[in-house]
Amino acid sequence: MGKQEFIDGLKSALNENVSPSLVMENIKYYEDYIDAQIRQGRFEAEVMESLGEPRLIARTIIDANTVGETGGYQDDGYGRTYQNQENGGHYYGSRPDPRERKSPPAVPVWMRILLVVLVIVLIIGAVFSVLSFLMPVLLPLLIILFLVKLFRDWLN
Repeated sequence: MGKQEFIDGLKSALNENVSPSLVMENIKYYEDYIDAQIRQGRFEAEVMESLGEPRLIARTIIDANTVGETGGYQDDGYGRTYQNQENGGHYYGSRPDPRERKSPPAVPVWMRILLVVLVIVLIIGAVFSVLSFLMPVLLPLLIILFLVKLFRDWLN
């Protein structure tokens, strides 16, 4: 296949599937590419063989320019891609792991402060309840120790 045959095949495959400006843009690109490769010393037949079939290139161009439209592909924001339901609803990409745990929602600052205050109140309450339980034993013991010290100091 020659250059002109390739260009004509690409143009006919793209017509009525993409906008006329996109057809012209791609035709110009491939003409320039082929000419540049020939100027670099490659043979026209070799360049045409490396490009492949113009229908396949046209299909790729059409698919790449119909994202989000009927027949295109959509990214769901999680790295997974789906083909639209109107074209079979095929799934492409990685499926999520059902064993994957979602992280719990963040605790608001006001709730953290409330929890800290509640813990402090509980600790103070526990200390005072223990002291109130031990006070009938500790108070006489402290008075006796004070009197013993006072008596020792008086004797010296």
